[in-house]
Amino acid sequence: MTQAADAPTARIPNPRGEGERLRVDLVLAARHLLTEAPEAAPFSLRAVAKRVGVAPSAVYRHFASVDELVHAVLVDGNAELREALELPDGPLDRRQLIALGHRYLHWGLANPGAYGVLFESADRLAHIAGPGAPGWDMIEQLTRGLEASHGADAPVVAIRLWTSLHGLTSLRVHKGDDPWPTSAEHEIEVLVDALLLTR
Repeated sequence: MTQAADAPTARIPNPRGEGERLRVDLVLAARHLLTEAPEAAPFSLRAVAKRVGVAPSAVYRHFASVDELVHAVLVDGNAELREALELPDGPLDRRQLIALGHRYLHWGLANPGAYGVLFESADRLAHIAGPGAPGWDMIEQLTRGLEASHGADAPVVAIRLWTSLHGLTSLRVHKGDDPWPTSAEHEIEVLVDALLLTR
C-alpha cells in the first residue's frame, strides 16, 4: 500500500462483497492518524471511522480493538519495507549487505511517517519487537543470510546491523540538515565492513 498525501474524509460505500476495500481504507486512515503531529486528537477507532467517512460500527466489523488495528498498520508497513529491501534468500556478501543498507535508508527517508510508526513509536503504541512481532521475520532472514560467514554469531551481527542502520536512518530523517561530514551511504559501507570483521 502506498502513502497518499491525505487520507479520505468521505467515502462512497463499497458494493456488497468489497469489504476488503474498506479494510484497506481503514488501515491507511489509521496510518495517517498515527503519523500526525502529537497535538492531534487521540488515536481511536472512532477517529479512524470519521477519517474514512463511515460509522464506527463499520470499523468494528474489521477490527475488534485499537490494538488490533495498530497491529494491522504495523503488518502493512513492514510488508512495504520488506518489498523495498528486496532481501534475498541465501548467503549475503558485502555488496548485497551494502545495497540492503542503502535501500533501508532510502525507504526511511522517503517514508518518514511510516518509518516512525514502525520503529519510533513502541511506547506510544504499546507494541514490542521480538520473535513473532511484525517485521521480525526480516531479522530472521538476515540472520540466515549471515550464517555462512558468521556461524553462531549471525544473530548478534544481524541485530547489530539493524540497530546501526536504524540509528543512522533515524538521525538522517530527523536531522537531515545537520552538517554531516560524510554521506549516509558512505557510513553504511563503513558499518558493513566493520560488522563483517565481527566474530
